[in-house]
Amino acid sequence: MKNIILLLSLVLFFSCSSQKKISLTKMNNDLLKKNLVPFNNSYLDSTESKGMKDALSKYRLLGMKSCNINPDKKYSNIYIEDGFHDEEGFYNGIIIVDNKDICEVTTSHYKLHVDSLSYTKVKEKNEIVFYSKKLSIEDFRNKYLDEYFRYELVHQNKMDAFEKCLAIDKYTPKSVIYARSYYFDGKETKTYKVPIKYNDIKNGIEELPYFNEDKKKEFKECINNLNILKIQ
Repeated sequence: MKNIILLLSLVLFFSCSSQKKISLTKMNNDLLKKNLVPFNNSYLDSTESKGMKDALSKYRLLGMKSCNINPDKKYSNIYIEDGFHDEEGFYNGIIIVDNKDICEVTTSHYKLHVDSLSYTKVKEKNEIVFYSKKLSIEDFRNKYLDEYFRYELVHQNKMDAFEKCLAIDKYTPKSVIYARSYYFDGKETKTYKVPIKYNDIKNGIEELPYFNEDKKKEFKECINNLNILKIQ
């Protein structure tokens, strides 16, 4: 009987220790220490680079607080997709904790022009201004197709299968995006750059003259077999 209790205790210990938790604050600090940032900082001097990293921290941490999500609480899973548009300089990010609580943070004038009333304005004391919105799972899945598609690729661990889709032909569609994703899966944080906008392919891929019909069919079947979002 003692041996059975000891065995059960060991199983419980190892199952608990294999699944860690982390706060967004720690994940953010770890990413910045490793110089993992979504913008090209090779042309910035040290002062400018520090300023951009400080702003990025505020977008992530203050943004989460404005969505009533505690960045200091520890979570089993954290997903961050963020990016700076290189040419126009705006930031747009999605943060998801425990695969259910979702916060969008943006400075994009495109987003605000379409629907400014649904966002909360956040003004930090040093004059950094951004806007945030807490999203439901349903709104994220139905209205944020590009972000949802990339998130599910990472969350469902389907990046290898997706990359096989992209490798079907040299003319396989690859979108220009300015975003990078990070995912803490309970063990470690992994970095992803997903070169796809679902909105670019959702209605078919007929406008690629050098992409032959057999390859088009193979690509569509490959994407649809991921069982995330379908190509028509």
